[in-house]
Amino acid sequence: MIKLLIDIPYIENVKIAESYRGKDDVLAAEIYGKIRGVQNENGVTCEQESRISVITETLFTASVTSRLFLDALSDCAQHCYDSKAFASCLKYCDCMLALPVNLYDKSAESLNNFLERRKACMYLESECSKKLKTSSSRGGKTHGRRNSNRTTASENVFLRNESIATTPVVDGKRHAILKSCSDAVALEFDEKRGRRLVASRNIKAGSVLIVEPPFASSTNKEALDRNCLHCHASFKSRSTVKIPCYSCRTVSFCSEKCRKEAWRTYHRYECSLFDFFYEGNSSEQTQRQASHLLLAYRMMVIGSLSSGATKMHNNNAGENDIPFLNDDYLRCQAASANKESSELGISEIYKSEDYRTVLGLETHCTTLEPNVNLIRAIEAIFLTKCFTSVLSKMDVVCLKETFLSLAVGMLHHLQAVNCNAYEIVENVYNEKTHVWEPREIGGAIYPSVSLVNHSCYPNIVRHSYPAGMVVVRTLRFIGKGSEILDCYGPHFLSEGRLQRREYLWKKYRFLCECEACTQNWQSPLPDTMSYKCKTCSEIICEFPLNEKDIRQASIMKCFACKEKIDCKKVNGQFRKSVDKRLNAISKMYEGHYAQALPQLLEHIQFIEKFFTVPNIETIKTQQCIIQCYNRFGCTSK
Repeated sequence: MIKLLIDIPYIENVKIAESYRGKDDVLAAEIYGKIRGVQNENGVTCEQESRISVITETLFTASVTSRLFLDALSDCAQHCYDSKAFASCLKYCDCMLALPVNLYDKSAESLNNFLERRKACMYLESECSKKLKTSSSRGGKTHGRRNSNRTTASENVFLRNESIATTPVVDGKRHAILKSCSDAVALEFDEKRGRRLVASRNIKAGSVLIVEPPFASSTNKEALDRNCLHCHASFKSRSTVKIPCYSCRTVSFCSEKCRKEAWRTYHRYECSLFDFFYEGNSSEQTQRQASHLLLAYRMMVIGSLSSGATKMHNNNAGENDIPFLNDDYLRCQAASANKESSELGISEIYKSEDYRTVLGLETHCTTLEPNVNLIRAIEAIFLTKCFTSVLSKMDVVCLKETFLSLAVGMLHHLQAVNCNAYEIVENVYNEKTHVWEPREIGGAIYPSVSLVNHSCYPNIVRHSYPAGMVVVRTLRFIGKGSEILDCYGPHFLSEGRLQRREYLWKKYRFLCECEACTQNWQSPLPDTMSYKCKTCSEIICEFPLNEKDIRQASIMKCFACKEKIDCKKVNGQFRKSVDKRLNAISKMYEGHYAQALPQLLEHIQFIEKFFTVPNIETIKTQQCIIQCYNRFGCTSK
């Protein structure tokens, strides 16, 4: 298809022009002049927020080689220092000190101005480091109080709104072959379901099974001004700053480190074309498609330039060749697809950062409608033209054969993104409902997480952490040999079986046969709890949730195995366990999520042991557990 399309004259003659908001020193000077408008008649600043907003806008508009850029950057650092935001001041100083001298050595005046600004930032850096060190030593003594559980209302708001996410590690040992996973999981190959992850031992609720960085990620249009392009950190936190790209005005970074890393790995190949991905209307569906286009583009950029994919099974490739997806590789991949599917991750190490692993992701292209594949092929050719246009400005010549290989690879990524991309989210606290609500800020490819199959009643939950890391935890007990299951679409509580199956077939091309679908679980769930026999798991009796005292006989027998059960005793234990969930909710309202979580996990362990699924108490508890994890991950105001 690619070969046919690239020879069509209209497509062949398409030329790629730059499409981005570049720097504008004239406009920057006009913006900087607005500082006078936020001063009163005595020359004293009236609104600090307005002033720093003007300075920041100037910083993003001025070219990096201009004096105005240096002035604005110095003003940002000084403002943070005056406001006692020492950590933020250090980030601006880091940006200033990272600027190369050769940008300003065109004249003696320019160089002297740069060196003066640099000297001033070195002084601020030294002072901020001293003050942060003093503050840290004092804080250490304060945190030693025994009564550390008491927090004021203002402290609770700070805890809810400040993003202090620490990425956890997997429970137990790291898997020897699945490098991003715990050794509590294993990879199996099934002819019907393909590769899947199963529990290699009994796993309790709350266990961390996977911690994985993205192979590539993208940012939604509405999040470009709210979040760092590289690590997706929120700019709403008190300790964050906005660092500009040196070439465009569209994207922002939370640190000089993120700016450098993004430029090195992908942004230099997209900067001059960035508006191509986000122009047009801003409907939610269109913006998600744009984010997926950018994600596929970055997959190609990162994959093509990654050292781990240099030879791509091509023995004739030189060490300095860019690893294009050539015909030899495609034939090799097709010939060994079944063997790789059955061995990769079992006898061969599954490297989620390896380009070959990404190329092995499912695309479902053979079952899609021809018009869908046609549209994606045209998109692939356009994106490849974008990539080769950027490469040509770097004096990298791409011949027609190279272009064809790149376009085939780009098409593969566009197809894979549709059924393998995961959302990156940050959680925003709702003061009225006391709920952390997820807000999507981008998408990412996680090769290890992609091994997890679907269920409309999942036993794991995913959360986003800094730098796009994804953390996968268990929602309930998973027995040895049981499959690890995620939810790709609607949960059984939100949609009926027919609607769920229709959605999953259209997007992922499979008929769901999970427990919720095969047994056709209905929502809303009944307001009763069915006690199961601990010997044979058959239902013995039911407890009404809205009645504390049960009416049936105290001692009952299992009809299947004759096991006796004291219903009144179990009912009493159940009520006490429910009180733990209610107590945990109270702690969550106060901001003590770390204290609430153990009570919730203990309660769900009791429910799973004695009662059948589905039941409303398990669902309520799982939602509370998810809320705790929402708070521990990436958050924003």
